[in-house]
Amino acid sequence: MIFDSLNNCNKYFETHKNFEKSFSFIKRAVEENLPVGRYEIDGDNVFASVQEYISNFESDGSFEGHRNYIDIQFIVSGIEVMDVMSVSKAISEISYDSAKDIEFFKNNHKAGRLVLEAGEYAIFFPSDIHKPGLCFGGEKASVKKIVVKVKV
Repeated sequence: MIFDSLNNCNKYFETHKNFEKSFSFIKRAVEENLPVGRYEIDGDNVFASVQEYISNFESDGSFEGHRNYIDIQFIVSGIEVMDVMSVSKAISEISYDSAKDIEFFKNNHKAGRLVLEAGEYAIFFPSDIHKPGLCFGGEKASVKKIVVKVKV
């Protein structure tokens, strides 16, 4: 997992061959204030969704993990909490769906916690699971987020 601000994204371009184009899309999406929707960047290799929602209470969230895609979750506006942990410590709750590349895991109170504000992102690899979309300080808030999916 990586947690950083958009100002430092170039530090991670060598981590994956498609990270540079992923962050270029994020920068363009922010500059152009792209509306909610799905965006093709490089076919099935890299695509994104712009999302707007109200953050959830912790009890309403679920841990999720992916096997074939890396998630780059960038906060455009608002504040969000994400719980994170290693998939090696997780217990599956809903079996892996290969068509959607997602598996859900039981809640675990030993997870770490990230607080992301506008301009910050987290990168989740297949070795990480995450519980995104949680409210900060027990107060629900409006969030705009870009999730870029990068094929492993």
